Amino acid sequence: MRFAVSVVTPFNYPHSAAFDEVAQTLQHGLQALGHDAVVSSRLDNRRRRHIVLGANLLQKYPAPVPDDAVFYNLEQISPESVWFRAGLLDVLRTRPCWDYSHGNAAALAAAGAHVAAVLPLGYAPALTRIAPADEDIDVLFYGSLNERRAVVLRELTRRGLRVKHLFGAYGAERDAWIARARIVLNMHYFDAKVFEAVRVTYLLANRRFVVSERGSDAAEEAAYEHALAFSAYETLADTCERCLADPALRRRTADAGFEFMRQRPIQTLLAPALATLDGA
Repeated sequence: MRFAVSVVTPFNYPHSAAFDEVAQTLQHGLQALGHDAVVSSRLDNRRRRHIVLGANLLQKYPAPVPDDAVFYNLEQISPESVWFRAGLLDVLRTRPCWDYSHGNAAALAAAGAHVAAVLPLGYAPALTRIAPADEDIDVLFYGSLNERRAVVLRELTRRGLRVKHLFGAYGAERDAWIARARIVLNMHYFDAKVFEAVRVTYLLANRRFVVSERGSDAAEEAAYEHALAFSAYETLADTCERCLADPALRRRTADAGFEFMRQRPIQTLLAPALATLDGA
């Protein structure tokens, strides 16, 4: 079958690049399963079936979506989210959708969306792309900042750690900073505390050591237990300090995270999701 992994890409909106690695991973999985697949920023190619990333942008930047498209939702489903308030559910109810998170999927289904499949983030060889570099940053955090995140970064800085915050950096620019970090920190933005698998799986695929705030779904996080260092929000700074003092732990955990990802090839996870589509 002919697929397009289509990223909603409004003019002069750089943040669509946040979906790039997922799009490339899906393309690899489709091709590994014998399908013809491209990554696209267009939704008007009627000769391909579209797997749409970035449906959250369609409320503000409308575009015609083919009737047989499927949405792959990568946004956290939380009443606090600006996308949720902007009508994400209204968009997702119009087509079958996949979600990366069981918690998200349950919330979507309860809100009336047709959740056809839960598709976790998997591994594609092209994800492993960050070359090693001199690690001169203690803790890197990238993403939007709110007060609960800023509190932790301020505390890390107060303790004398070299902290870097990035926002709006994608691709090679972001990867260069990741390579320099001893720890990449993952913190929740919303009280829903859905595990940020999109961010974390890319880091694990590149053998990066991750400290992550624990979230609301212990069962979902259990699979990652040996692949990174989990911490309660209140002890994130302590956990970072402890891990910085133990290079062997960081290397061992990063290696385990990489092996964890390699055991999750995207084509194995993608096949059941494709089976939910008519004609696929």
